[in-house]
Amino acid sequence: MVWSPAWARSLAESGAARRGSAGSAGSAGSAGPLGRVVRVHRRFRPLSWRARAWVDAGAAVLAVAVCLTLGEWWPAPVVAAVAVVATGGYGWLRPASGLRSVRVHEGGLALVGADGAERLLPWAELEAGEYSPAGRRGEAEQGRIWPAGAEEPLVLARLRGLEELLREVDARLSPGLRAALHEALRTEGSVRFARGRLTVTAGGLVHRPPHPLAVTEAYRWEEVQSARASGLGELEIRTYSAGLPLTFPVPNARAAADFLAEVRARSL
Repeated sequence: MVWSPAWARSLAESGAARRGSAGSAGSAGSAGPLGRVVRVHRRFRPLSWRARAWVDAGAAVLAVAVCLTLGEWWPAPVVAAVAVVATGGYGWLRPASGLRSVRVHEGGLALVGADGAERLLPWAELEAGEYSPAGRRGEAEQGRIWPAGAEEPLVLARLRGLEELLREVDARLSPGLRAALHEALRTEGSVRFARGRLTVTAGGLVHRPPHPLAVTEAYRWEEVQSARASGLGELEIRTYSAGLPLTFPVPNARAAADFLAEVRARSL
């Protein structure tokens, strides 16, 4: 069995992805089709780099003017920092076009468009979620969720607390995904991740590097040190023999890591 978001479609039929909410924040709402609102993630529109350049220049001019008025130079850093922070905060608070917000309900997600139209996604109709943090080269943070039956994910960006939102999705889906992975391993004998680069069996792991000339590596569970979801949302596996960890781009990496840890614990 090859793990992919589309494979998890059976979870929507069984409803195995439901789970109680862990805490609440933001606005609370009355019960509706998806139950009570426990959290709201609103969109923001950050300032462009050109606007920020003008802001920085204006802050510097303002700082110099204040210092000349007071006859002292010590207020310059304070005035510049306050001006930059205040203008940057305005960029986060002003409204943006497109997706207006995402509401987290007890029973699923509600995506609210700029026109107020809502798309309701019960937890049982979500297959997978994936979070990509902001990159060092200016890439913005991004989240992707796969509704049941969809060929392409819904892309979420420029939402306050986006990482928290994807953690919520991951926490809701993980129990059902782990149960389905265990069932696939029991019935089919193996589970493949990352398009076959990693194969999980009852006896251990098989790693096939992406380079066609690289040697396939096999590890018994006794040789596997740990499996976890990395900060980049990838499945990270450490072995006692390899110096560097093996990393794989896997949707819902936390569920996959917990699945590997459970299989490893049973075999030892």
